[in-house]
Amino acid sequence: MSSSIKTEVKKDFGDDIILSGNSIVDRKVVVIPVSPSLDMILSGGVPEGSFVVLTGQPKCGKTVTSLDFAATAQKPEYQGNLKAPREVYYLNIEGRIKKRDLEGIKGLDLNRFHVIGSQQGKILHAEEYLQIAEKIINQEPGCVLIIDSYSALCTEAEITSDMDKMQRADGAKLLAKFCRKVANVIPVNKNIVIGITHLMGNPTGYGAEFKEKSGQAIAYQTDIKLRAKTFKPWTTGADGTQIGQEVEWQVVCSALGPPGATTTSYIRYGQGIDKYTEIINIASDIGIINKGGAWYTLTSEKDSPKFQGVEKVRAYLLENSAAYDNLVKSVKDTMGIKT
Repeated sequence: MSSSIKTEVKKDFGDDIILSGNSIVDRKVVVIPVSPSLDMILSGGVPEGSFVVLTGQPKCGKTVTSLDFAATAQKPEYQGNLKAPREVYYLNIEGRIKKRDLEGIKGLDLNRFHVIGSQQGKILHAEEYLQIAEKIINQEPGCVLIIDSYSALCTEAEITSDMDKMQRADGAKLLAKFCRKVANVIPVNKNIVIGITHLMGNPTGYGAEFKEKSGQAIAYQTDIKLRAKTFKPWTTGADGTQIGQEVEWQVVCSALGPPGATTTSYIRYGQGIDKYTEIINIASDIGIINKGGAWYTLTSEKDSPKFQGVEKVRAYLLENSAAYDNLVKSVKDTMGIKT
């Protein structure tokens, strides 16, 4: 590009409008971890400036996963070049978030967590929710915005019309417009937008058994997409006490790595993602933890005692944060995951 054109463009549109390819390659981006298992298949986690979609059948752990991630994103070590810690905004479109959902997420700063939703006398429709979302993305750089969910968005026309009138196309067009308006803002402002949607039954009988309810425009906008393929009760002990859920996630697309990989994440009731159980299982699989029958030995710990059962190892790591951090680092180094 000639210097005259570059000078003219900068004069008319501002500095940094034209960048070299090297400036893009050399740019440092903060990558925020999700959980040990998910970080493995995402090649590190979620970069700031990402549009993320979590999809799956109802009650599979999408909301808990997004809240747990938000708590991690609030930590000072993932602040990057932002002037202040990240704020979290939660669009409570489904209206089902409860006290227990927030209290169970370790480290979630509720003073920087803002819930936006309908109130008595004021029921927000889809246009208003997305207008609010657009304002947040434009005016709150670095924030985490959770839209829960696209599937529950109801347009003004749907709310005000009779039940026998259908306006399905209106919602898809509205989401498409929203995507176009925020597409260039999210990476520039270093926001992370997490949109939750659902797999709905496909009544046509053709193609996949389930279809996503969110519109094709969301698919084109997405940087990272995780699909909960299956989930089942997570039980422990001789009596088979259910302590949470095992969720099998698949990477549909990723900003840092290839698609297609799957992994199992563990959600412990009242506590969010159980990162300790996840790292123990991964470390056992790759040999950083020696497993013999029901006995586990941390090979990365000097004179480490043996533990009988995963829960005993987990209790040890809970009480020894340095041991947990060393284990995570050893796993990521072994797997070639950059931190």
